[in-house]
Amino acid sequence: MKIFKGFWKFAQTNDVNIGVVVSAVILFVVMSIMFANFLTLVNMEVLGMGFIQEAIMALGMTLVIISHGIDISISAILPFSAIILAVLFEAKLGMVPAILLTLLAAGLIGFCNGTMINQFRVHPLIATLATWTTLKGINMVITRGATLYSFPPEFSYISQGRVLGLPVPIVVFVVLAVTMGYLLKNHRYFQQVYFIGGNPRAARLSGIQVESFLLSIYTLNAVLAGVAGIITASQYITASVGFGQNMELRVITAVFIGGASTAGGKGSIIGTVTAVFFLAVISNAFVLAGAPAYWQDIVSGIMLLGAIYLDGYFKLKRKSSASECNR
Repeated sequence: MKIFKGFWKFAQTNDVNIGVVVSAVILFVVMSIMFANFLTLVNMEVLGMGFIQEAIMALGMTLVIISHGIDISISAILPFSAIILAVLFEAKLGMVPAILLTLLAAGLIGFCNGTMINQFRVHPLIATLATWTTLKGINMVITRGATLYSFPPEFSYISQGRVLGLPVPIVVFVVLAVTMGYLLKNHRYFQQVYFIGGNPRAARLSGIQVESFLLSIYTLNAVLAGVAGIITASQYITASVGFGQNMELRVITAVFIGGASTAGGKGSIIGTVTAVFFLAVISNAFVLAGAPAYWQDIVSGIMLLGAIYLDGYFKLKRKSSASECNR
């Protein structure tokens, strides 16, 4: 009983969706019973690597959604980053400078998103939709619809190499998640996102540089999409305009079912990580069951609608409770 109370308190404190945690545990147990190879080390690695791009991008999206924003351009930034990296390798640039320039290019796109939102007061959905559309066209122009193969053999280490026995992408995700979770929980600068998302006008009046902060989180979000693009290119040793399709849906779904609110001002890295694990188990279940891939998008869409519905339901419930207390 004490363990349950402790877990409940922890979940409430960290904006973790308890329903997702319970569902993930139940699904994990059911999968281990139904499929004998589910708990094998090979399948656990497949489970982790199969959702790694969405997991990394969900970390940045968490900050964006807490700030009451949205960014759908990440699914175009991912292939753009892979394509830019291929072009730089084709120009005989070294691996480290090529990766750094690719991340810089991705960050500039995020900076442009933030600038449109701040300076021109464009809604984040419209601003990032414009970026998504533009990048889709740019990606086609650069590649002419073809797949690029100009990657050196050693580049595969990023996706196939190991650190402490774990694949490099999983290590990268763990480091990013722990770092961002700690900063969001303990660092004053990052904690501003809750104030901005909850009441941007009050945040400005209190002296918070709202525009500057939004610029930084949209830039960070794009850089993380760039990281996902580099990992994807390393997995396939190619760059294609087809990378990242519908990933924005799965990323946004993970953040919302992880406890973030459509109204902003609520969410956490640990909640997002929990939701990512839940979605990864679902994705792995489809693979083991041999179900068609398009069913995953159907399930993701239904879960996103459910998360939005529940968020709206609980907001109405809180408002009615508050109005009753004021009588």
